Amino acid sequence: MLNIYRGCLIGAVLGDALGMPYETLPARRLGRLAPPAFGRAYRGHPNHDLLPGQYTDDGQIMLISARNLIDGDFNGEEYAKELLRTHTLNKFRFPDSVLFSACKRMETTKNLTDSGVNADSAGCLSLAIPFALAFRDRRVMAKALIPACCITHTHPASHAGTLGLALMLNTLLETHDVDAAFAALDSAAQNMDAELYTRLQTAYRFERNGMSVDEAAAVIGTSSSVYQTLPMAAFLCKRFFVPEELLSAAVTCGGNAGTITMICGAFAGARFGIESLPGELLHGLERASVFTELADKLYQKGERENEAAEADAAEESEEKKEE
Repeated sequence: MLNIYRGCLIGAVLGDALGMPYETLPARRLGRLAPPAFGRAYRGHPNHDLLPGQYTDDGQIMLISARNLIDGDFNGEEYAKELLRTHTLNKFRFPDSVLFSACKRMETTKNLTDSGVNADSAGCLSLAIPFALAFRDRRVMAKALIPACCITHTHPASHAGTLGLALMLNTLLETHDVDAAFAALDSAAQNMDAELYTRLQTAYRFERNGMSVDEAAAVIGTSSSVYQTLPMAAFLCKRFFVPEELLSAAVTCGGNAGTITMICGAFAGARFGIESLPGELLHGLERASVFTELADKLYQKGERENEAAEADAAEESEEKKEE
C-alpha cells in the first residue's frame, strides 16, 4: 500500500514538473511517443526561472495541504495563512489566476477564509491528491475538502472536480478497481455539476470511438477551466495503460499541461505504484524525498483513523450486545 500511496503523490508532483515548460503553449501533434523528460520553459515564459524537474503552484499547494493534514484535522485558517505568506513573499510559481486573486483579497480584507473567487478554475484540483491519501472515510473527506476548496475557489464546478478527483484516487487506492474509480468521479460530477458530468461523458465517448489525442485536445480543450482540464485528463487516463506513455501524451496538450499531467501522474502512481514511474525522472524531481515522507505520513494518518473507526464500531457492537 505504501508503494501506491507514494506513487500517487510522487506521480502527481512528477506530472506537474513534466508539464511545467508546456503550460500556456498550443497543443503539439503527438506523433511518435517519446520518453517523458524534464525540460525548461523558453525565455519569457512565466515558468522560465524554474529548472528542469521543478514543480509549479500545483506542487506547492500539495506540499502546503499535505503538511497541514498529517497532524490531524485540516485547519483551513492555517492553510490560508500559508497561502497568503507564499503570495506575500512572491514565491508562488505561476499561480492560478483564481488563487492569485483570492490571496489578493486576503491581503486587502484580512479575511483568510472567505476570500474565495467564483470562477470555474482547475486551480484547486491539486488539493484532491493529499486529501485522497489522508482519509479512509470518504464522507469525512468530502466534509473537509469542500471548505478547503472554498478558501480560494467557490465555483461549484471547481468543487465537483476536486471532490470527484479525490474520490476517484481514493477509490483506486483502496480497491485497485479502475472502473469503480471512474464511477466515483462520475457520481460526484453528476450530483454537483451537470455540465462537468456531461463533459466527462463526452470525453469517454471520444476515447471509446478512437479519437486521437490531438483531436481530443482540440475538441475537449485544455484551458485552465475545470470543464476542460479534468475531462482531458480523464480521456488520457482511459486511453493509456503504460505510465510513461500516459505522461508523454499528457505533456503534448499545452494549455493547462501542468495540471493535466499532474492528474495523469497521480492516476498512474495510484494504479501501478511508484516503481512504475520512470526512475531517472524520480532522481531529478525537486524534493522527491520530502514528498515521499509526506506520502508515508498521510498513509499512516489514514491507518490510524481506520483503526479508531474499527475500535469505535467494536465498542458500539459490544454495547448493543450488553443491552
